[in-house]
Amino acid sequence: MISLFRSRLPPQLIPSQITRLSDQSKLSFEEVQQWHDRFLLCYPYGYVSFEEFRIYLKRLHIYNGNYPYQYDQIPKRILKQLFYKFKTSGNKRLHFEEFFRFNMLIAEESDEIKLTFLLKLFDQEKKYYYYYSREDIHQIFTTLFHLFNISPSNDGLLQRIDTILTRLHLNDSNVKICWNTFCVSILNQSSLFGLLISSPDEDSCEIFITHL
Repeated sequence: MISLFRSRLPPQLIPSQITRLSDQSKLSFEEVQQWHDRFLLCYPYGYVSFEEFRIYLKRLHIYNGNYPYQYDQIPKRILKQLFYKFKTSGNKRLHFEEFFRFNMLIAEESDEIKLTFLLKLFDQEKKYYYYYSREDIHQIFTTLFHLFNISPSNDGLLQRIDTILTRLHLNDSNVKICWNTFCVSILNQSSLFGLLISSPDEDSCEIFITHL
């Protein structure tokens, strides 16, 4: 007889999974296991929904020493692109390995890799195009730079964005900017990419996340 009840206990990590995640990160076998234990304390069902992910981002932003931000500072459609970038399964949930990779991107990767990742947060299939004002672009990048611990986040970022918009002939304050076009242009022009991430202080501290 088929059981009408299913256990809600999340699957445990097997040693080979822990070893793989340890190899992919700078964490030891024991540290990865501790990450998983804390993950299950916060998310007992073993996954993170999109709404839980949004809440986690706000907590992470504050934990990193930044001011609390409002949800509209990063448009929901961009947050969804961020959420689905890490998904490997077909459901609408992030499981531990996906959630872990997101956090390791922030904690361990270089500013260049993180910025490249952020600039790809648009509809790759080109079915949808989104438009934002200059102020929206400022706000989105300021919040994302803080969230991802990209070092020059407080050092002339808005001025650099304005310079990029001028070079792309998108500096008319009355015209909204296509997010896809803006991101692709920076990805395709190394001078614009370098300008966006540039900082007079080349020494940056790598920040590691130790708590969920």
